[in-house]
Amino acid sequence: MFGRNKQVVDVQTAYDMALNEGWTIVDVRTKPERKEGGATGSVHYSLDSLNQRLPALKGKKVLAICRSGNRSGTAAKFLENNGIEARNVKGGMIAWDRAGLPIKKGK
Repeated sequence: MFGRNKQVVDVQTAYDMALNEGWTIVDVRTKPERKEGGATGSVHYSLDSLNQRLPALKGKKVLAICRSGNRSGTAAKFLENNGIEARNVKGGMIAWDRAGLPIKKGK
């Protein structure tokens, strides 16, 4: 995990970065998890498909999110190692939901 540095952002900061700074939220959960709902405006690229999705993410700034923040930490590190600016969203969708941030259900 990244610890306390710029690679980890809280959900409110992530929401603001996506809304105001053009960051892309990438949901790295599984398809069944994603069907429960995802951050509004996010794209779904499961963790095991990230290698194949690298071309689509080149040149983008990515906020990786999962259920609790663990898999997204792995995803953010992988993306950074492949030349993509990335951050891990601390607390994942659990924290996102608790913060009352917008969620799109069923996709």
